[in-house]
Amino acid sequence: MTVSEGGRDWLQYLVIILFSVLLVLFSMTRYADYDLWWHLKLGESVFETGKPFFTDTFSYTFAGKSQYCGEWIADLLIFLSYHTGGIAGVNLLKALVLSGTFFFLYRTMRDAEPDSRAGFAAAIITLVTVLFAIRFRLFVRPYLFSLLFTALFLFILGRSRHAGNQKLLFLLPIFQVFWANMSVGAVFGPVIFFLFAVDRAVRDRSGIRTNVLVLVGLLAATMVNPETWRIWTLTLDLSSDPYKALVGEYQPMSPEILWGFGLKYTLAFQILAFVSALYFVAMRGWRNIYLLLLYLLFLVESVLQIRMVEFFALVAAPAFATVVRTALVAVVTRIPGAEKWANVFVAGAIVLVVPLSVLGNTTYVLGADVKEDAFPEEALQFLDREQVTGTMFNSYSLGGYIIWRAPERKVFFDGRYRRLYNPAFYGSYTDIVESAAAWKAAEERYGFDYAVVEYDMLSKRFPLHLNDNPQWALVYWDNHSAVYLKRTPARERLIAAGEYRVAKPNFYDFKYLDRFRGPAATDALAQINREIALNPANQEPVLARVFLLYSMGPLYHEMALRDLEAIRLLKPDLAMEHSARAFLLMARGREGEAREAVKHALSLDPLDPGALELGNKLGMKLKLPRGIHH
Repeated sequence: MTVSEGGRDWLQYLVIILFSVLLVLFSMTRYADYDLWWHLKLGESVFETGKPFFTDTFSYTFAGKSQYCGEWIADLLIFLSYHTGGIAGVNLLKALVLSGTFFFLYRTMRDAEPDSRAGFAAAIITLVTVLFAIRFRLFVRPYLFSLLFTALFLFILGRSRHAGNQKLLFLLPIFQVFWANMSVGAVFGPVIFFLFAVDRAVRDRSGIRTNVLVLVGLLAATMVNPETWRIWTLTLDLSSDPYKALVGEYQPMSPEILWGFGLKYTLAFQILAFVSALYFVAMRGWRNIYLLLLYLLFLVESVLQIRMVEFFALVAAPAFATVVRTALVAVVTRIPGAEKWANVFVAGAIVLVVPLSVLGNTTYVLGADVKEDAFPEEALQFLDREQVTGTMFNSYSLGGYIIWRAPERKVFFDGRYRRLYNPAFYGSYTDIVESAAAWKAAEERYGFDYAVVEYDMLSKRFPLHLNDNPQWALVYWDNHSAVYLKRTPARERLIAAGEYRVAKPNFYDFKYLDRFRGPAATDALAQINREIALNPANQEPVLARVFLLYSMGPLYHEMALRDLEAIRLLKPDLAMEHSARAFLLMARGREGEAREAVKHALSLDPLDPGALELGNKLGMKLKLPRGIHH
């Protein structure tokens, strides 16, 4: 750098400001996280009662049973942030927690590499890499506070080691008490310190007594929460759960997640893992037993379950920064004048990152509200408008939002799995969704008479059997959710006016329409026109009409083509819209337009069967994903 040891030039302050802006922008996103809402409701309960929540009052399936309340302070803070500023307040809380996390992480790296010549630039580059690595996990839940405490522990342990001040270690049990009341991730506090103590025992046996006292203090502090020992058993329950493969964040790393569709989420994690490994392998970093054990432990945990990536990113940062610093030193000592441009390069890189990764990003949408079509708000408005009451069945993913938005509608299931609900119940829930017989048995047991279910094209955990159940009627349907009512005399009028009798939520598989031939097709067309009018923004019924019109013969193809032209304005933009349009264009002799439609379809889904079929017929050169053969 351009200043003397320990000093800072104005460019360093500029870089810090730019990184802070980037961090805030990464925090200011529109929300699509289901679990936020039940944490808000639990926080509201703490706010109103002044004490932790020990029993469930939001479901009817587990009402009155004990629920985990060890994260009550975090839930309270999350609620207060929302109560004060809505989603913007929640985003601000995220930004504040992350700011503290990255401050302690920065200080940890600077303590380890104090010279200002390259250490500063290396630290900032590391922080940016870590920020990208954890970006896809930045939900506002209690575990977010575990990032802050993990960074704080790393800082205190590093400062104690470099300054030779063992008294600092006695601060850890104090912070552990707060951590244990904010996140189940507090179990990592004693683990991190134990690895530190192992390293110290190998290096200097004189600190064993202090280490034992601090470790005992940490273990005791972990129990100072309303759940005491259950903080440990919940951790074991979550990591060994028989259904964790069904929950995205508990899934192990896979080739698809690392190098397929998930590459955009895990690339920074992979860079951290590889570069940090160079420190241990090529720079003899294995002698730092503390960092090596942290690296190995959290790398293995990250491979076993994706949700551990953020912890790995934090503990890998010091090793990563050392490698980057070494590389920078090699560059600035070999290239005349390169030293003074290091901060300029880092500042410019951060400025470039903003338009490339923040502005216009469709995955992490900048804003301070909820994502469109992310929650069942319209479905709940329909229930309120039509005054539908009774006992509700709901999808697991929707329960948290319903708890917050409509607490009078007691839920069947929600995201408090393992904190309230047990594996046996989760297993019965999956059976209910997949099996008509299990649905009937649950209906008799629990007495539910209406259902609010998620219609998710990715997970496809949807009770398709309801489409063939004569006792239930589909009365509301949008791109995100559907409402079914059990047929009762009191609901005859509502069902008669709003039932979907032809179009069905079937994940865009329209084979069920094959039964409509001849006069039946004409009658079905009249019905489907009425159903489209119920919710014109729902594109699947429109595509169902296209399928029906196509099957009715060439006289109806122009009508189908007009539907496809209109549907291009609706969301989401699906490959099958364009491949269906391509078939119709070919039937009308418009080959050039058909080719363009095939290209568009394949750009959205390289494996769209309709586009592949027609593309082959047209002799087009099709580029399939690597390893896929058609």
